[in-house]
Amino acid sequence: MAGVVVCTTFAVAALGVDQNSFWGGAGRTDGTESLWGTAGWLAAVVAGGAAARVAIKRWAPNSNEILFGIIGLLMGVGWVFVARVDASLASEQAVAVLLGFAAIAGTLVAARQLDWLLSRPGVCGLVAAALLAAGSFSSGPDLSAGAYEPPRQWLNLGSLLSVQPYDLAKIVVAIAACGLTATAPRWLGPRFIPHRHAAGASAAAVGAWALLIIGADLASSVIVFAAAWLPLWLDGDDLVGSDVPTVPRSTRARALSGVIITYAVGVAVLATVYDRLSAQVHYWLNPWTEADGATVVDAAFAISAGGISGVGPGLGAPQHLHEPHSDFIFAVIVEELGILGGAALLVAFTLLVGVGAGIAQRALGTHRLLAAAATSVIGLQALLTIAGVLRLLPHTVGALPFVAYGQLAMVGNGIAAGLLLAISNSSDASRAESQQLSQGAP
Repeated sequence: MAGVVVCTTFAVAALGVDQNSFWGGAGRTDGTESLWGTAGWLAAVVAGGAAARVAIKRWAPNSNEILFGIIGLLMGVGWVFVARVDASLASEQAVAVLLGFAAIAGTLVAARQLDWLLSRPGVCGLVAAALLAAGSFSSGPDLSAGAYEPPRQWLNLGSLLSVQPYDLAKIVVAIAACGLTATAPRWLGPRFIPHRHAAGASAAAVGAWALLIIGADLASSVIVFAAAWLPLWLDGDDLVGSDVPTVPRSTRARALSGVIITYAVGVAVLATVYDRLSAQVHYWLNPWTEADGATVVDAAFAISAGGISGVGPGLGAPQHLHEPHSDFIFAVIVEELGILGGAALLVAFTLLVGVGAGIAQRALGTHRLLAAAATSVIGLQALLTIAGVLRLLPHTVGALPFVAYGQLAMVGNGIAAGLLLAISNSSDASRAESQQLSQGAP
């Protein structure tokens, strides 16, 4: 079904681009590559999805089937619109999608040693620190010309390759935090650290503050912080035999509330006194003050032009948007598919988060925390990216999961999806085995 939707969307978009060019519209200019010329890369994307589906049936036969269907749909539709924005990026985005499928399959294979990896959080911590440090080389917001320019997270590795280290660092930080949960002793009494997960979450909070201060990246900071601390709410709800000690819900609620309030106050103070963050807040509240920097205003005009049903695939004007293939891909989709298309995309992410929450609920021990963290990384990234485009929250540079352009972002999201599939497979297989034993017992 996902393949049919993706291929149909591609065909309609290709016809729309040709029609727009024929009538002298704002589509591709004369001499540029037609979208039909990228059909070979579409075939590679569909073939990659089919191969990933075979790998899932081979290494995770008991996993949730709906999860990969949603992910495949998002990846395919995202490729179509990235290729529609710039046909020259079709090959690069196809490679990114194939890397995402490979990351899912590779994670399923590596998940056989998931407990071994969780028992060595230092390795993941070092990898996460290296990725965070690499992302810190990108420049912050440019305020010299008076116009706000969002912080750049792209790390240039030559003239042909640019990556976003933060997008991969988020899931690695979550794995390291959950691994530290499995290995850290109770360093302090329950009055100070009510349960073991606080050790891993506290370590991840250091990375969140580094993203906020060094990278001036509010969205990534919130995602890393929430992915480490929100699973705390699940801690202690496991069945007998869990490797996480039981803690009363009231104790967890007080600890979580205190941590969130402390983080929110810190962000508010930094947004007041720190120029790189205060510029983001000022631009969010007054985006019309500088015409050269009014990127979210351009996105608002694009969304308004789309209306309810959209102008049609291939008939929009994405060249008027800032980074339409990455930062504002949601605005491109809503302009051409309308509010209905944007709502369908929101429903897909809502279903994805719901499935992930269900997987976390059925998992046990540290796997439950890891599933909740992976779901939080994907869901919060989508929420903050879309809210930034709609100006519901300050706009920060971020890739819409599985949809926007970016190699490392696709790999990081693929790892998160692979973890969810692996945890779903192990938990459902364990439950099926338990049911068989109970039915066979006298």
